[in-house]
Amino acid sequence: MADLDDIKDGKDFHTDKPQTNTLFALKGCGALDWGMQSRLARIFNPKTRKTVMLAFDHGYFQGPTTGLERIDINITKKVFMGL
Repeated sequence: MADLDDIKDGKDFHTDKPQTNTLFALKGCGALDWGMQSRLARIFNPKTRKTVMLAFDHGYFQGPTTGLERIDINITKKVFMGL
Protein backbone atom coordinates (compact mmCIF):
# COMPACT_ATOMS: atom_id res chain seq x y z
CA MET A 1 0.00 0.00 0.00
CA ALA A 2 1.28 3.44 -0.90
CA ASP A 3 0.69 5.04 2.50
CA LEU A 4 2.50 2.24 4.37
CA ASP A 5 5.54 2.51 2.10
CA ASP A 6 5.86 6.31 2.67
CA ILE A 7 5.14 7.00 -0.98
CA LYS A 8 1.97 8.94 -0.28
CA ASP A 9 1.99 11.90 2.12
CA GLY A 10 -0.49 11.85 4.96
CA LYS A 11 -3.24 14.43 5.15
CA ASP A 12 -2.77 17.46 7.36
CA PHE A 13 -6.09 18.33 9.01
CA HIS A 14 -4.56 21.34 10.83
CA THR A 15 -5.74 20.17 14.24
CA ASP A 16 -3.40 22.71 15.85
CA LYS A 17 -5.44 25.65 14.46
CA PRO A 18 -8.81 26.51 16.01
CA GLN A 19 -11.83 26.58 13.73
CA THR A 20 -13.05 30.06 12.87
CA ASN A 21 -16.50 31.08 11.78
CA THR A 22 -16.49 34.48 10.09
CA LEU A 23 -19.47 36.69 10.69
CA PHE A 24 -21.97 37.29 7.92
CA ALA A 25 -24.63 39.99 7.74
CA LEU A 26 -27.48 37.47 7.93
CA LYS A 27 -28.12 35.53 11.12
CA GLY A 28 -27.30 31.84 10.80
CA CYS A 29 -25.44 32.17 7.50
CA GLY A 30 -21.87 32.37 8.80
CA ALA A 31 -21.21 28.68 8.12
CA LEU A 32 -22.41 28.78 4.51
CA ASP A 33 -19.82 28.44 1.77
CA TRP A 34 -18.52 31.43 -0.17
CA GLY A 35 -20.85 30.95 -3.14
CA MET A 36 -24.04 30.99 -1.10
CA GLN A 37 -22.87 33.99 0.96
CA SER A 38 -22.02 35.81 -2.26
CA ARG A 39 -25.51 35.19 -3.67
CA LEU A 40 -27.21 36.25 -0.45
CA ALA A 41 -25.07 39.40 -0.27
CA ARG A 42 -26.46 40.44 -3.64
CA ILE A 43 -30.05 39.92 -2.48
CA PHE A 44 -29.94 41.34 1.05
CA ASN A 45 -28.74 44.79 2.09
CA PRO A 46 -25.84 44.10 4.51
CA LYS A 47 -26.54 47.22 6.61
CA THR A 48 -30.27 46.77 7.12
CA ARG A 49 -30.44 42.99 6.50
CA LYS A 50 -33.62 43.60 4.54
CA THR A 51 -34.65 42.74 1.02
CA VAL A 52 -37.55 43.30 -1.32
CA MET A 53 -38.86 40.28 -3.19
CA LEU A 54 -41.65 40.53 -5.70
CA ALA A 55 -43.44 37.48 -7.03
CA PHE A 56 -44.24 38.29 -10.63
CA ASP A 57 -44.68 34.87 -12.20
CA HIS A 58 -47.97 33.91 -10.52
CA GLY A 59 -49.91 35.46 -13.40
CA TYR A 60 -48.82 32.61 -15.61
CA PHE A 61 -51.12 30.22 -13.73
CA GLN A 62 -53.74 32.45 -12.12
CA GLY A 63 -53.96 35.41 -14.45
CA PRO A 64 -52.88 38.95 -13.63
CA THR A 65 -53.50 40.27 -10.14
CA THR A 66 -55.31 43.59 -9.88
CA GLY A 67 -52.74 46.37 -9.77
CA LEU A 68 -49.94 44.23 -11.19
CA GLU A 69 -50.97 44.09 -14.83
CA ARG A 70 -48.12 46.45 -15.75
CA ILE A 71 -45.41 45.46 -13.29
CA ASP A 72 -42.81 47.64 -15.00
CA ILE A 73 -44.83 50.77 -14.16
CA ASN A 74 -45.71 49.68 -10.62
CA ILE A 75 -42.14 48.77 -9.65
CA THR A 76 -40.79 52.06 -10.97
CA LYS A 77 -43.41 53.93 -8.94
CA LYS A 78 -42.48 52.03 -5.75
CA VAL A 79 -38.74 52.58 -6.22
CA PHE A 80 -39.15 56.33 -6.61
CA MET A 81 -41.45 56.46 -3.58
CA GLY A 82 -38.59 55.00 -1.51
CA LEU A 83 -40.18 51.68 -0.69
